Amino acid sequence: MDNTVSLLDIAESPWQRVLDRVRSECKDFFGSVILDALGFEGFCDGYAFLTVPDELRENWINSHYGDLIRKSFSDVYGPDFVDYRIRQIAPSEPIPEIKLTMPVIPRAVEAPKVVKRPKQPLSLYARYTFETFVEGECNSTALRACQAVAENPGDPSLNPLFVYGESGLGKTHLLQAIAAKMQKSHPDYSIMYCHAYDFLRDATAMATALRNRTGEVRELAQKFRERYELCDILLLDDVQLLEKGPWTQERLAILIRHLRAEGKQVVISCDRHPSKFKAVDMENEARGISKSSIPCISKKLLAPLESCVAVGLDEPDLVTRMHLISKLSADIPFAKSDRDEICRYLSIPPRKNVRLIEGLLNFLGAMNLFCKAELNLNGVKRLVAPSEHGGHVELTAKNIIEAVALEYHVEVCELSSKRQSAAISMPRKVAMFLCRELTMDSLQNIGAMFCRDYATVIAAINSLKKQMEKDASLARRVQDIRYMLEA
Repeated sequence: MDNTVSLLDIAESPWQRVLDRVRSECKDFFGSVILDALGFEGFCDGYAFLTVPDELRENWINSHYGDLIRKSFSDVYGPDFVDYRIRQIAPSEPIPEIKLTMPVIPRAVEAPKVVKRPKQPLSLYARYTFETFVEGECNSTALRACQAVAENPGDPSLNPLFVYGESGLGKTHLLQAIAAKMQKSHPDYSIMYCHAYDFLRDATAMATALRNRTGEVRELAQKFRERYELCDILLLDDVQLLEKGPWTQERLAILIRHLRAEGKQVVISCDRHPSKFKAVDMENEARGISKSSIPCISKKLLAPLESCVAVGLDEPDLVTRMHLISKLSADIPFAKSDRDEICRYLSIPPRKNVRLIEGLLNFLGAMNLFCKAELNLNGVKRLVAPSEHGGHVELTAKNIIEAVALEYHVEVCELSSKRQSAAISMPRKVAMFLCRELTMDSLQNIGAMFCRDYATVIAAINSLKKQMEKDASLARRVQDIRYMLEA
């Protein structure tokens, strides 16, 4: 009998009255889910001490129900109440009063221990692995960082990891390579790879349901928690696309802090470094400041992004372009004797990203398959040669002289001067040689471009040919300039 009286007394405790008042004022389903995990440790010196199992719920209660909780405590305790304090506790820590007052509370407190949802198959490109990624000076740092994350997820020195670079340089390839590696090495891990639009969709659906107080809030909140909060590794692609979703940015900021506190790995990709964003307040962003020409992002999200380890990808250099084309063209039937030279010819123009290279190779493969085009060096040159209004663009001596001057880092006017230094005479010979090879101009006209007679042009060309026979690097450089002009 004594125990029964004690339980009834506790059930009518001030905390229970406060909780009943808060629940009566809180009409949305998601609020009731959050309040299920709220515990009470006692009242001392005017302060009510509350507990929650994680940072996500602490932030949510403070931002959405703080005033309601204060009002309820004031109604129950009167002037003795000053404020409340919240601390995070491990889900396994006992909360005696909650266990005595509400039999359902222990199950709610242990919610984080619920077995994770069954892992859903990831939507990944089979060829996006570390083995197929072509490494070069332009991307080696980013590749090494992503490989380290895949081998040791959650390492504080690389968590969160921020991979940035313009479109088409390999950000998605690296993020999916991490996921593919983790699937093999840690099959028990819950891996979440998604595009920023997917996260925007899920967060917006939950926000809309909360705002409209629809009955699906509890279900959406549970799905969001299972999908993002309970994952072991979060890979979020193209985060810059969240620029127009300020509420979603706040959810992502909270999620990043939550996962990082749990030791879970976060990897984010973006088309620019965090320093390239303009930080704005949520209210200002809602008023339209985000229409600025400078990309804008919420201060709440920018803070965790700025604390990330940022690694960048640059435009592929010549060596990387050659490796890319050689690897991606393995299935294209280039003439065997010309394959290496074709790969070099296609590598010379500084194409900005991998997608442009893939598009060019797909075009050549299609021309061979459907039009039976011969893919030797001359055939490839004809197929990729630039055209204007359907006709071939003819090179001029002026074009050639400008290209040679740019390659040798000299002024165009110096090539037609009387100077005879080695720094000028070599590019002058190269320009004369290429003008003779690539144009229909006479020797007299070529000589006039350099303020020389035709005999001097002949001598310069013959001298260069002999030098190229002895110096392979010089011959290679001249050939590369020629490829640049032809392409």
